Amino acid sequence: MTRPDALYFNIAFMSYLLGFFSFVFYIGLKKEVLGKIGTFLMFLGLIPHTVAFALRWISQGHYPLASMYEFMGLMAWMSVIGLLYFVIRYKNPRIGIIISPVTIMLLVTASLLPTDINRQLVPALQSGWLKVHVTMGAISSGAFMVASAAAWMFLVTKPHSEPENSNIIHRKIWMMFIGMWIIVPIAISAILNLIGWIPMAIGSLAEAKAMGFGGKPVTTFFIGGANSPILMGKMAIGLGLGHFLAAFAWPYFYKRRFTDKSELGFGAQFFATLVTGMLAAALVCGYLIKGGWMAITPSSYFKIFEFFGATIVVSWVTIPLAYYLIVLLNGGWMGKINLSRPILEEVSFGAVAIGYPLYSVGALFAGAIWAEQAWGTWWSWDPKEVGALIIWLFYTVFLHARLYKGWKGEGAAVIILLGMMMIFVSFFGNYFFGGLHAFEVT
Repeated sequence: MTRPDALYFNIAFMSYLLGFFSFVFYIGLKKEVLGKIGTFLMFLGLIPHTVAFALRWISQGHYPLASMYEFMGLMAWMSVIGLLYFVIRYKNPRIGIIISPVTIMLLVTASLLPTDINRQLVPALQSGWLKVHVTMGAISSGAFMVASAAAWMFLVTKPHSEPENSNIIHRKIWMMFIGMWIIVPIAISAILNLIGWIPMAIGSLAEAKAMGFGGKPVTTFFIGGANSPILMGKMAIGLGLGHFLAAFAWPYFYKRRFTDKSELGFGAQFFATLVTGMLAAALVCGYLIKGGWMAITPSSYFKIFEFFGATIVVSWVTIPLAYYLIVLLNGGWMGKINLSRPILEEVSFGAVAIGYPLYSVGALFAGAIWAEQAWGTWWSWDPKEVGALIIWLFYTVFLHARLYKGWKGEGAAVIILLGMMMIFVSFFGNYFFGGLHAFEVT
């Protein structure tokens, strides 16, 4: 039997999905009524979405923000609020086409997380500061997601016509992609495995302990299902490490290869494509893990590289697909959206300006007070705390550069997208790095 809160979440998701399709048809058919229908459906979805939170609160007997599923659900709720705010402010339903996919993505990602009702909180969560800390953290993160959507659209929207040598530039970018995103990770994986710097692959931690390898780094990562597992941990970790190094090296080699300023603009557009393909690949891997077709090693410092290794392999398919839909068809459906770059820049900056003070008060100050009450210390260098501080400093520098140095354009949009990726890494850091925030409610 479906839980009442899950039923209302599903109704909200369907309303948001229909709203997204209404925006798509509005852009394609240029029928104003479809834009209004899309906006109304997004507003309508807020009702069951809010009811779902209320029902979950009643069922659990405590504030419904004690799990990652609930946190991401509130992020999605905030993204809809942002959509409605900017659509009404600019009187332009086209804005819905760039924010509604964010709402859907957040809810789809939330569906991959544990959704069980938890009627008893661990002691660390039994504090009034939970409401302030987690609520403001989720709402501000939702605002940052809205900013990222506008920044993404800014990057993929061409400011002018392409130069005559655009095909050559795209070909050079794809050669870099093949070299840095495929060949380099494979080569690094092969080298690390050859010199024995990768943990030993074994069926399970229990098996490792029985064989006398307990306490030593091992990898139990597999694909293919628990009944017929294929141990691919050594390759996955190697690819993940290679991907990490290649991602950092990419900007340096790109700038050396493309010296003309007009060519650098293509790099920003391809970066948006890269982010899209990687997010899609991460969702695919999440579904494989949830379905039991893939499993990362529990309690291992290498498991984040296992996940990145699997993600980069899937991205070899999703990134070219995103490139085709975003870049090659840019003169088609992308051109029909017809949102000016100044509006996109205003939306992205406005969303950051809304989210930043909420994040400052909620994620940092309220979090520090809560930590002192729960653990007796304001700061403990917990991975989640460090991540929150880095994100706050990141957006602080961005806002300072934007307000006092007039920093705009592709560089600012790339920074906002990087901020989004940092938020996701911090959010899912519990699974990879553990720490005080890795508790489970029961």
